[in-house]
Parts: sequence; structure tokens; C-alpha cells
Amino acid sequence: MFAFGNATDLWCGGLRFCSYLRRQILKKSLFVLFFLLVGLGTAACDSDSGGGGIAPPSDPAELKSFHLAEVCTGTVIDVSPEYDASSSGPHLIALYSQNSFDGDVYDLMFPSSTELPEAWTVPVGEAFTDVELVGCLARTQETLVETCEGYELDETDEMGTVELYDAVYELTIYSAKSGEVLGTETIETFMDECPSFVMFSTGSGEDLVEERFGQPNDQLVNLVESYVNP
Repeated sequence: MFAFGNATDLWCGGLRFCSYLRRQILKKSLFVLFFLLVGLGTAACDSDSGGGGIAPPSDPAELKSFHLAEVCTGTVIDVSPEYDASSSGPHLIALYSQNSFDGDVYDLMFPSSTELPEAWTVPVGEAFTDVELVGCLARTQETLVETCEGYELDETDEMGTVELYDAVYELTIYSAKSGEVLGTETIETFMDECPSFVMFSTGSGEDLVEERFGQPNDQLVNLVESYVNP
């Protein structure tokens, strides 16, 4: 434990003067902190590129999934191959879903969850060099249709609840290279059955309510096929 207060009292020799001294030190500290924060903010702004601040590489061999995710927020990827609907496919596509907590962030939808054929996508971990298309999925509407109760948490007296929502999604297909919107598809999904097993978050501040939304994954293949194999 540090005792800066007592040490200052002995050195400056008086409470009134000590209080003044502390105020001056505090003001100078806040002044320095303010300019440090301004400097950091300016540096962050200068490094931004496009919608999310991750600059795409100049070498297409270095393209990763997080680079193409920026297409969903307005960034164009100059080094991506050009999409030509008149040429034979498949034209590779990467699909992203809008993050539930931050609408400016889009997360990669892994091929195993989208049910897309392997020939249409890039295996996880490989460069996204040949990807021409980016699909961005966002939930635009949700309707509570049922509340499921009676989920007893293991080794506690607490009970959890599950809320089921029908949901509407919008899938926007972009050219990665130009940022052009090639098409927009609307997907309606439905929930009608309470799950038999649920894992609840039990940390501090959690309300033991789990939200479940209809998922569009089984419809994605049909919706993107006309872009991948025009």
C-alpha cells in the first residue's frame, strides 16, 4: 500500500497548501492524459481504411477472411479477382453474418454451418485469394413467438427461460473487388419447438434468459447458387 498523501503533508508543511498542491498535480496529470488520448485517437483515425479500419493487403496471397469481412461495411478489395457473371463458375463466395452485439462487425460463417459445397468456398485457414463474392447476412426483424420455461439449472434452485423468435434476414451479395451490390435476398425463418437442452450463462449480471432465433442456413445454398454459378 502506498502512502503518497502522508508523505506530501510532511514535505509541504500544511494542510491548506497540501490541498492546493494536490489540485495542481491532478490538473497537470489530467492535462497530460487528455493529450495522450487525443494523440491515440488521431493515430487510430489515420489508420482507418474503409468501413472497419482493416486495410486490405497489396498482395492477394495475403488475403484473409477478416479482410473480406470489411466488404460488408463498405470497403473494396482491389486485389480480389473481378466478378464476371458471363463467365463459367463456380465463382467463390465468402459468407458473413452480422455480429449480435456490434452491428458494424461481421463474422465469417464457416462452410460447415452454411452447407455450401466445398467447391464454392475457401477451406478454413487458407488464403482468400480467389474469392470474388461476399455475402453479408443481417437480421432485420424478429418476433417473439413462444416463451419456454422450466429449465432447472444443475446444482442450483434457479430456473432458466428460453425465448423463441421468428426472424427475417437480408442477404446482400457484393463483388469483393468493386463493392457493387449484385443482389439482395430476403429470408424468413421460423421457430416452433422448445429445445430439450439449453446451456445458460450464469455469470454476474446474467438474467438466465436465452434467446433463440430462426436460422437461415438451410436456405443459403439455393439463394447464392445463381451468383456462384450464373
